[in-house]
Amino acid sequence: MSLLHEGLHRAAQVLIGPISAQTRSNVITDVTASVLYGPFNAALLFVPVVLQRLGATPDIVAVYQSQAYIGLFLAAFSVMIIPRAHLLVFLAVIWTIGRGAFLFTGLAPGAVGLLALASVFWLADGFPGAAYTEVVRRIYPGDVRGRALSIARLGMVITMLISTPLIGLVLDHAGPQFVYPVAAVFGIAAIWWFTRMKLGKAPEVATPHKSSVVDLWRVLRNDHRFAIYLLGVVCYGLGGLVGIAFVPGILVNRLHLSYGDVSWLGFAQSISWILGLLVWGRLMDRLGGPWILFICFLLAIIVPLSYILATTGWMMIPAYIVSGLLSGGVDLAFTNSPIDLAEPDKIYEYAALQRTVIGIRGLIGPFLGVWLFNLGVRIEFVFILGAVLYAIGALLMHRKEFRTRSALRPVSS
Repeated sequence: MSLLHEGLHRAAQVLIGPISAQTRSNVITDVTASVLYGPFNAALLFVPVVLQRLGATPDIVAVYQSQAYIGLFLAAFSVMIIPRAHLLVFLAVIWTIGRGAFLFTGLAPGAVGLLALASVFWLADGFPGAAYTEVVRRIYPGDVRGRALSIARLGMVITMLISTPLIGLVLDHAGPQFVYPVAAVFGIAAIWWFTRMKLGKAPEVATPHKSSVVDLWRVLRNDHRFAIYLLGVVCYGLGGLVGIAFVPGILVNRLHLSYGDVSWLGFAQSISWILGLLVWGRLMDRLGGPWILFICFLLAIIVPLSYILATTGWMMIPAYIVSGLLSGGVDLAFTNSPIDLAEPDKIYEYAALQRTVIGIRGLIGPFLGVWLFNLGVRIEFVFILGAVLYAIGALLMHRKEFRTRSALRPVSS
């Protein structure tokens, strides 16, 4: 164990550069928690396909895809209860409730039962996200934050890479009633390891007060740059969500893929996720979150085009490779952008506002595609709409005030 610990210390030093002992310790803790989280996150990738095989209609799949954003939608209200102290315990309790729901998968057979358990998880996962953003700000200095987060994410993706094919195999033979409780144990262990983090000092606030939903409106009204940023985030999200309810049907009914086949596509996605993380972190520290989103939004256009053109499973590989790159880049950028754009004492408001906007678009997006389909719009045109929305999001992130880190100085509101 000591050799492993020493190896992680040296790896952090090489991959990130000179850092303090506390930062290095936090990186190691974060990596370990991420490694534990990997199998749980890999199991989540299969939920839409599991629902499809349990008899779910596109409407039920759309409900699942939208419920992933319930907690994010309610993040605006989290700013009223997030404690200034004991942030890690606050996060741990709520996240444990959410991941623990999957322990009861065997008691809730069928698509509707799995849907109900997943709703508990997604509510608890997204709701306290503004607190997580503040934790990230306090555990990693700004000049190495992107690299530190990317290294931590690497730990998760490596275990996803290993566990995704295994999960696909076990799902084919033992079913979701076995897989998801086991995955939940890993997810809960990751939470409580994460509480070992050592937080830096909270920002000094001249007149401390409890944040409210009104404070979020003031941010939107006073910081027009952040409003433009959020509009780009909305376009990107809708681009991916309008067609998402039809993805399991394409994989299962048109391309006739098994769980094992899907797991190998997930394997390709994880490989590109790893390679992307080796690059995104350094670019993030140099350019900031919004500029990384510009690159990601352009790449995303490949995904809906792949679903339109694919006639075999192999033709989906470009989409999964790009999805892996997006998983790393967008995740890091969404975590860092509120920190880049906000005053230190307004992190909660900016992070909660971003998550709430993501939640609103997530609740609408999957049903928008189903609504268009029910009106007679062909699935191909739904995916074309997604590609157009990705392009609009990229244009919004291409504005000059987002192109360099020096242009991201917070705007006082």
